[in-house]
Amino acid sequence: MLRNDLYRPWFEGNTAWGIEIISGDFKDVVLQIEKMEFADEPGNVELVYHVISKPEIVEEELSKNSTFESTVEFIINDILKEAIEIHEQNRNNDTEKSSS
Repeated sequence: MLRNDLYRPWFEGNTAWGIEIISGDFKDVVLQIEKMEFADEPGNVELVYHVISKPEIVEEELSKNSTFESTVEFIINDILKEAIEIHEQNRNNDTEKSSS
């Protein structure tokens, strides 16, 4: 997992959340995730976000930067993998043997 190495998730209440990139070319960029849903095509995720803050050194529009988009995709994949692992662990820990 890349959590706490490349990015740090943040949460505000039960509705707002996002990520702060903590290393690499986009260090100190903070995003708020507006919407993340599985798309109609299998294996694709629809992501809508906005930039809350970015360092002055990052002058260009981030949404037009393919390296930035790849970084965000990499982070979202990591978040989804972690969520699936946690779900699988909880599911296996909560199973009860059926009685015969």
